[in-house]
Amino acid sequence: MIKKTIVLLSLLLTTFALHGQEEASSAFQYKNSVQLELAGPTVIYSLNYERILWNGNRFKTAAQAGISYYPPSTGMRDIWIPIGINEIFSMGRHHIEAGLGYMPIIEANRDENNEPIDWYWNNLITARIGYRYQKPDGHLILRDAFTPVLELESLSSGDSFHPLGGLSVGYSF
Repeated sequence: MIKKTIVLLSLLLTTFALHGQEEASSAFQYKNSVQLELAGPTVIYSLNYERILWNGNRFKTAAQAGISYYPPSTGMRDIWIPIGINEIFSMGRHHIEAGLGYMPIIEANRDENNEPIDWYWNNLITARIGYRYQKPDGHLILRDAFTPVLELESLSSGDSFHPLGGLSVGYSF
Protein backbone atom coordinates (compact mmCIF):
# COMPACT_ATOMS: atom_id res chain seq x y z
CA MET A 1 0.00 0.00 0.00
CA ILE A 2 2.85 2.40 0.84
CA LYS A 3 4.61 1.55 -2.43
CA LYS A 4 1.44 2.26 -4.43
CA THR A 5 1.01 5.61 -2.67
CA ILE A 6 4.64 6.59 -3.35
CA VAL A 7 4.32 5.59 -7.02
CA LEU A 8 1.04 7.54 -7.34
CA LEU A 9 2.54 10.66 -5.70
CA SER A 10 5.67 10.39 -7.89
CA LEU A 11 3.55 10.24 -11.06
CA LEU A 12 1.46 13.19 -9.91
CA LEU A 13 4.54 15.33 -9.08
CA THR A 14 6.20 14.38 -12.36
CA THR A 15 3.10 15.47 -14.27
CA PHE A 16 3.12 18.89 -12.55
CA ALA A 17 6.88 19.28 -13.12
CA LEU A 18 6.56 18.46 -16.84
CA HIS A 19 3.63 20.86 -17.24
CA GLY A 20 5.81 23.68 -15.87
CA GLN A 21 8.37 23.15 -18.66
CA GLU A 22 6.24 24.77 -21.39
CA GLU A 23 7.93 27.17 -23.79
CA ALA A 24 7.85 30.80 -22.67
CA SER A 25 5.58 33.18 -24.56
CA SER A 26 7.22 35.58 -26.99
CA ALA A 27 4.39 38.12 -26.61
CA PHE A 28 5.61 41.50 -25.37
CA GLN A 29 5.14 41.98 -21.65
CA TYR A 30 4.94 45.78 -22.03
CA LYS A 31 2.53 47.24 -24.59
CA ASN A 32 3.57 50.93 -24.59
CA SER A 33 6.84 52.51 -25.66
CA VAL A 34 8.49 55.83 -26.40
CA GLN A 35 11.17 55.95 -29.07
CA LEU A 36 13.63 58.46 -30.45
CA GLU A 37 14.12 57.89 -34.16
CA LEU A 38 17.14 59.36 -35.90
CA ALA A 39 16.63 60.04 -39.60
CA GLY A 40 13.64 58.02 -40.81
CA PRO A 41 10.63 59.59 -42.53
CA THR A 42 11.07 62.93 -40.70
CA VAL A 43 14.61 63.29 -42.15
CA ILE A 44 16.53 64.20 -38.94
CA TYR A 45 14.64 63.04 -35.83
CA SER A 46 11.23 62.30 -34.31
CA LEU A 47 9.90 61.43 -30.88
CA ASN A 48 7.31 58.63 -31.10
CA TYR A 49 4.78 56.82 -28.92
CA GLU A 50 3.86 53.23 -29.81
CA ARG A 51 1.07 50.99 -28.51
CA ILE A 52 0.85 47.25 -29.18
CA LEU A 53 -2.77 46.66 -30.24
CA TRP A 54 -2.57 42.92 -30.81
CA ASN A 55 0.08 40.90 -28.99
CA GLY A 56 0.34 37.33 -30.27
CA ASN A 57 3.35 35.04 -29.86
CA ARG A 58 4.49 35.34 -33.50
CA PHE A 59 2.51 38.30 -34.87
CA LYS A 60 1.86 41.68 -33.29
CA THR A 61 0.15 44.83 -34.51
CA ALA A 62 1.37 48.23 -33.30
CA ALA A 63 0.08 51.77 -33.81
CA GLN A 64 2.57 54.60 -33.65
CA ALA A 65 2.36 58.42 -33.62
CA GLY A 66 5.10 60.97 -33.30
CA ILE A 67 6.20 64.54 -33.75
CA SER A 68 9.19 66.42 -35.07
CA TYR A 69 9.69 70.20 -34.97
CA TYR A 70 12.27 72.21 -36.88
CA PRO A 71 12.82 75.91 -36.11
CA PRO A 72 12.47 78.36 -39.04
CA SER A 73 16.24 78.95 -39.07
CA THR A 74 16.82 75.36 -40.28
CA GLY A 75 14.97 75.96 -43.56
CA MET A 76 13.09 72.68 -43.06
CA ARG A 77 9.35 72.17 -42.95
CA ASP A 78 8.06 73.19 -39.53
CA ILE A 79 6.06 70.36 -37.91
CA TRP A 80 6.02 66.70 -38.97
CA ILE A 81 3.46 64.25 -37.49
CA PRO A 82 4.19 60.62 -38.47
CA ILE A 83 1.29 58.22 -37.84
CA GLY A 84 1.51 54.56 -38.76
CA ILE A 85 0.56 50.98 -38.18
CA ASN A 86 3.15 48.19 -38.17
CA GLU A 87 2.94 44.44 -38.31
CA ILE A 88 5.67 42.75 -36.26
CA PHE A 89 6.78 39.17 -36.92
CA SER A 90 8.55 37.79 -33.84
CA MET A 91 11.29 35.21 -33.46
CA GLY A 92 12.09 35.50 -29.75
CA ARG A 93 13.93 38.78 -29.24
CA HIS A 94 14.41 39.38 -32.98
CA HIS A 95 11.56 40.87 -35.00
CA ILE A 96 10.79 41.94 -38.56
CA GLU A 97 8.57 45.01 -38.95
CA ALA A 98 6.54 46.15 -41.94
CA GLY A 99 4.06 48.97 -41.98
CA LEU A 100 2.34 51.89 -43.67
CA GLY A 101 1.65 55.38 -42.47
CA TYR A 102 0.42 58.87 -43.14
CA MET A 103 2.40 61.97 -42.26
CA PRO A 104 0.82 65.42 -42.33
CA ILE A 105 3.33 68.28 -42.35
CA ILE A 106 2.49 71.80 -41.24
CA GLU A 107 4.46 74.44 -43.16
CA ALA A 108 4.52 78.23 -43.27
CA ASN A 109 5.13 80.75 -46.02
CA ARG A 110 7.48 83.29 -44.44
CA ASP A 111 8.37 86.93 -45.04
CA GLU A 112 11.91 88.37 -45.28
CA ASN A 113 12.17 88.41 -41.44
CA ASN A 114 11.34 84.68 -41.33
CA GLU A 115 7.94 85.42 -39.75
CA PRO A 116 5.04 83.18 -40.87
CA ILE A 117 2.62 84.78 -43.35
CA ASP A 118 0.26 81.82 -43.68
CA TRP A 119 0.21 78.15 -42.76
CA TYR A 120 -0.66 75.15 -44.93
CA TRP A 121 -0.61 71.34 -44.84
CA ASN A 122 1.29 68.83 -46.94
CA ASN A 123 0.45 65.13 -47.00
CA LEU A 124 2.92 62.26 -47.24
CA ILE A 125 2.55 58.48 -47.30
CA THR A 126 5.21 56.54 -45.42
CA ALA A 127 6.28 52.90 -45.27
CA ARG A 128 8.56 50.88 -43.01
CA ILE A 129 10.38 47.60 -43.37
CA GLY A 130 13.08 46.74 -40.91
CA TYR A 131 14.59 44.88 -38.01
CA ARG A 132 13.63 45.31 -34.35
CA TYR A 133 15.48 43.97 -31.31
CA GLN A 134 13.32 43.68 -28.18
CA LYS A 135 13.21 40.94 -25.57
CA PRO A 136 9.62 39.85 -24.85
CA ASP A 137 10.04 40.87 -21.19
CA GLY A 138 12.56 43.67 -21.78
CA HIS A 139 12.34 47.44 -21.82
CA LEU A 140 15.00 48.26 -24.44
CA ILE A 141 13.97 48.63 -28.10
CA LEU A 142 16.45 49.00 -30.97
CA ARG A 143 15.22 49.42 -34.56
CA ASP A 144 16.79 49.80 -37.99
CA ALA A 145 14.48 50.37 -40.96
CA PHE A 146 14.05 51.46 -44.55
CA THR A 147 11.42 54.25 -44.35
CA PRO A 148 10.55 55.59 -47.82
CA VAL A 149 8.26 58.60 -48.19
CA LEU A 150 5.85 59.49 -51.01
CA GLU A 151 4.80 63.16 -51.32
CA LEU A 152 1.23 63.32 -52.60
CA GLU A 153 1.46 66.97 -53.75
CA SER A 154 4.51 66.19 -55.95
CA LEU A 155 3.21 63.09 -57.77
CA SER A 156 2.96 64.85 -61.13
CA SER A 157 6.45 66.41 -60.95
CA GLY A 158 8.33 63.13 -60.47
CA ASP A 159 10.08 64.34 -57.28
CA SER A 160 7.65 62.55 -55.04
CA PHE A 161 9.57 59.44 -53.86
CA HIS A 162 12.26 59.73 -51.17
CA PRO A 163 14.13 56.54 -50.11
CA LEU A 164 15.01 57.16 -46.46
CA GLY A 165 16.18 55.03 -43.54
CA GLY A 166 16.26 55.43 -39.79
CA LEU A 167 17.53 54.12 -36.47
CA SER A 168 15.45 54.11 -33.29
CA VAL A 169 16.13 53.56 -29.63
CA GLY A 170 13.21 53.20 -27.26
CA TYR A 171 11.91 52.20 -23.84
CA SER A 172 8.85 49.98 -23.39
CA PHE A 173 6.60 50.18 -20.33
